[in-house]
Order: sequence, then structure tokens, then C-alpha cells
Amino acid sequence: MKTKLKTVIKFLASLIVVGGFLYGLWLLSCFIFQWISGLEKEVATAAITALIGLFGILYIQWHSKSKEIADSHRPAKIEVYNTFFVIVESFMDAAKNNDEVLDPESKNFPKELKDKFTLLSRGMIIWASPQVVKAWSKFREHTDESKTPADILLAVDDVLQAIRADLGNSNFGLRKGDVVKLYLKNPKEIGM
Repeated sequence: MKTKLKTVIKFLASLIVVGGFLYGLWLLSCFIFQWISGLEKEVATAAITALIGLFGILYIQWHSKSKEIADSHRPAKIEVYNTFFVIVESFMDAAKNNDEVLDPESKNFPKELKDKFTLLSRGMIIWASPQVVKAWSKFREHTDESKTPADILLAVDDVLQAIRADLGNSNFGLRKGDVVKLYLKNPKEIGM
């Protein structure tokens, strides 16, 4: 009961804050409109041009700063994602060679691969986008549950597509399963 009440209170508080922000924005726009309409035509034109220029400069500065930050994070992200590829390839190689299925919980699980999992999880926490983190969590849930190999491959595909998007590549035109098919000897294995 208390959690529902807290949730309702948080929702109402959020609604009040958003409403207050929108109301303040409306008041500001009314003030600017009244100020501009009180000016002579030439001055109003110059004021509008100056405001548009100011907003344009602020947007360009924000966009270039965001791009600069993203570009500085890219090498670290690539390193983390390469660790993911190494792990996926290790599992795929084990499956191709009909080796014992790699189970991270088993005592026979290679220490090197355990270390890579730890490194990957740490890297995901720091560098991965929210979409990659969600896809990685979903993948881990799929491997913990008894799912079919096709389900697990589709979960890997979700991670791969999230990684592509995080690195700025488009997934337009790719269907679910298209990226992971590149790993498979027979792409029809996943039935899509």
C-alpha cells in the first residue's frame, strides 16, 4: 500500500513540475511576443533574427560538444564490445567443435573466459548505452533460463544491433536475426 501511495505521489509531483515548466515556458513566450510586437518593424525583425541566431549558435555548440564527448568515448566502447565478440566467438567455436557446452557456473569454465566476462560487465556498466545494457541483461536472462538455441541467438542479435546503434551505425532495413546470421555456417539455423 505504501509503495502505491509513493508511486502516486511521485507521479503527481512529476506532473506538477512538468506543468510548472510548461507554464513558465508559455509565460516567457508571451513576454517575448509582447516585447517584439511593441517594437518597430525594423527593430522587431532584427530582434527576431538575433534570437534565431542565438538559439542556432547554442544548438550548434551543444551538438558539437555532444559529438566531441561521443567521439572520445568511442575507443573505450569498441574495446568493451570487442570483448563481447570474443566471448560470443568462444561459445560459437565450442558449439561448432561439439565441445562441452560452456557454462559460466561450471567448475570447468575457463578462467580466461571468466575474466573476460568480468571485464565485459565492468565495461558495460561504464561505457555501454542504455539500449546495450538492456539487450545484454536480456541476453543473460535468456542464457539463465532454458531457452532454445534459436532464442539465445536472437538475444545475441539484439545485443549486436544495440552495439551497432551505439557506435552510430544504422540498423535500418535489418530484421531480427540478420546480424547474428553472419556468425552462422547455415543462416537458416535460427529459422527466420
